[in-house]
Amino acid sequence: MRHTPTPLSLSRRGCQRRPQLISLLEAIANERGDLSLNGFDDGIVAWAIQSGLGPLFYRAVKENQENVGCRHWYSLKAADLTARVVIGDQLEAMVEIVDACRGQVPSLILLKGISIAEECYPEPHLRLMRDLDFLIQKESLPKVTAVLEQLGYRQYYKDSPPLYYSTHHHAAPFFHEEKNVWVEVHHGLMAPKTSASSARIFKPETFRAQLRPSQFRGREVRRLSCELQLVYLATHWGQDFHKVGGMVALVDTMVLMKHYVSELSWQWILDSTRGSVAAAYLYLLLSYLQLYKLVQIPSDIMEELFRNQPSFKKIGLETAHAIIDRYYVGGKPLGWFSKKNVTVIWQILTLPGPTFRSVFRAAAELSPRR
Repeated sequence: MRHTPTPLSLSRRGCQRRPQLISLLEAIANERGDLSLNGFDDGIVAWAIQSGLGPLFYRAVKENQENVGCRHWYSLKAADLTARVVIGDQLEAMVEIVDACRGQVPSLILLKGISIAEECYPEPHLRLMRDLDFLIQKESLPKVTAVLEQLGYRQYYKDSPPLYYSTHHHAAPFFHEEKNVWVEVHHGLMAPKTSASSARIFKPETFRAQLRPSQFRGREVRRLSCELQLVYLATHWGQDFHKVGGMVALVDTMVLMKHYVSELSWQWILDSTRGSVAAAYLYLLLSYLQLYKLVQIPSDIMEELFRNQPSFKKIGLETAHAIIDRYYVGGKPLGWFSKKNVTVIWQILTLPGPTFRSVFRAAAELSPRR
């Protein structure tokens, strides 16, 4: 029987300290509400809140009466209450935008947090989001821009000049000062400069066939198919190292797969990602979750996905999982090992080719002379 290389067996990892927040992810996966707060350090609770998991943490502990006297209780409760207000405002803003666009352009395609929070999470406020993301046809951009401006949104070019967005996959971000809501209007799924943009699954003719009619607060919208959502989520997470927010993608994957457990077509995913870097990102994300038994995927699917992806072998996968353990889940400070260095290693690990080539490439990129 063929054996898919795994990063480290659970028995081998026994000598390493298991990240404390894995217990929280297990509680989320099993929909528990009686998790004890006693086993969590102050810094870890603060990291969970900073990472966007505060409301989920509160949901996982609020049924355990012993937690009420814990010093972390009120900070988690405050995070939950704050999220309810913030997400409530964002949901109202999205409803207003959908209503204003009706009849002006085809139904909006919800992306990322605004799509998954309302459809897959037990309560929308459990999924924090920085902005509202939706997709339109590029030719509809002038009309949507006019609608947003009429609603009081203004575009900001703080990080990049207008010329940058002329070839980007979304317009410059919009901001409503009174509502304190950011909006990103996409006309493509991936930035042209990324390696994932060449993957067949993200080509317009492919993803347009994967659009599904849906409802958002009683309004007609569209969403990506569950299969495309999963690959898009993994790719958006994997193509860059972002310490804050990296945990959200782990939970998104867990709730998405649970919501669509009987609908996922693994064969379509395998066929559509074969040989692409998108397959590498997906394999990295799913293999980490499966390592801690946070999702359940048939072994033959994981074996085929491993063969599908061009990047990871045993050592590279161990290294990537160690980064997730240490920085995403463990919340360790980067310290002298700067964010730039970790980002370089993260990106090189996903390059196609043998692991030894990636290791030498990383060493060259990180050398002081370089």
